[in-house]
Amino acid sequence: MQYKNVKLSKFESALFDMRMLFEQYGYSQYKVSKFEEYDLYAKNKSFLVSDNVLTYTDTTGHLMALKPDVTLSIVKNTVSSKGLQKLYYSENVYRTAGSSQGFKEIMQTGLECVGEVDLYSTAEVLMLAAKSLKAVSEDYILDISHMGFISSLISENIPHEYTKELLELISQKNSAQAETLLTEIGVAEDVKKAFLTLTSLYMPLSEALDKIKPLVLNEAMGEAFEELKALENLMKHYDIENLYLDFSVINDMRYYNGIIFSGYIKGISDKVLSGGRYDNLLKRMKKDAGAIGFAFYLDTLEQLVNTSGENAVDIVIVYDENVAPEAVIDAMEKAVIEGKTAKAVKSSDVDINAKETIDLRGEQ
Repeated sequence: MQYKNVKLSKFESALFDMRMLFEQYGYSQYKVSKFEEYDLYAKNKSFLVSDNVLTYTDTTGHLMALKPDVTLSIVKNTVSSKGLQKLYYSENVYRTAGSSQGFKEIMQTGLECVGEVDLYSTAEVLMLAAKSLKAVSEDYILDISHMGFISSLISENIPHEYTKELLELISQKNSAQAETLLTEIGVAEDVKKAFLTLTSLYMPLSEALDKIKPLVLNEAMGEAFEELKALENLMKHYDIENLYLDFSVINDMRYYNGIIFSGYIKGISDKVLSGGRYDNLLKRMKKDAGAIGFAFYLDTLEQLVNTSGENAVDIVIVYDENVAPEAVIDAMEKAVIEGKTAKAVKSSDVDINAKETIDLRGEQ
């Protein structure tokens, strides 16, 4: 028998759509072990979403960890070579999440490009991030930033001891406190204006480029601006919308060096997607290559499922002890043959969201 219209949960549907999307663009599935030596994460805790790592000692006496992240495992186990490796994954990671006090097993999917990353591959990853969000909801936003634009402005104008504080203020969009700090440091007015504009800026990428062009104060900032401009143009070719420039999207400069981005979906309070260019991580791990990728946090979709008004099944079939089992079978099979989902229940008091109710008790 061929079953039609099998209903997938929001979680299952998103995972299936993303996997098909990644494979459509030539990404190969990559499987990683559930375990890694703890040293890998201890050396790169700032790269992790949470620095809490679940550890144990194995039978050989090595301190191991249940993996809290997939990217680090891929980078560690990927052999540096010419060309570009395009990989995607769907893996469970183990870490604390949100306000949780304990560890959770979290399903995460995403992709990584490792090797000779160029403008096209950067645009492709950005497009796939947007389409991954769109696979869940049309009502999404992809916020984009550029660590090169920010870091080059900071490195030439801000004493090192103030860098962390200033980055934190930009991430918080705290213009007032940022202005106070910049005044105390004694930076030039054009530099102060650039920082304050970046701190408060939030608008569609196409409009924002005109706002930040006058802020370019050195060659590195100019290169970052040109990359943003080129990517904005390429996104038009992909017919990708809902792109916003937001310099409050900030990641650790020890790992990230270019385009970074975060994805959001209406109805979910948390960030659902995070990614960017992380060549600096590979340098720290003695890998002579570039890299860009993103992760989609599938556990966040629980918020959509919990508030969804979608029907659990198409038909609820109600029966009691006076209804013959054959009658229930006939009703269920008729629904299935018609390509509908159905559930047989013995009491109409059961709270099931359905489009239609068939009460067999009234047919006796």
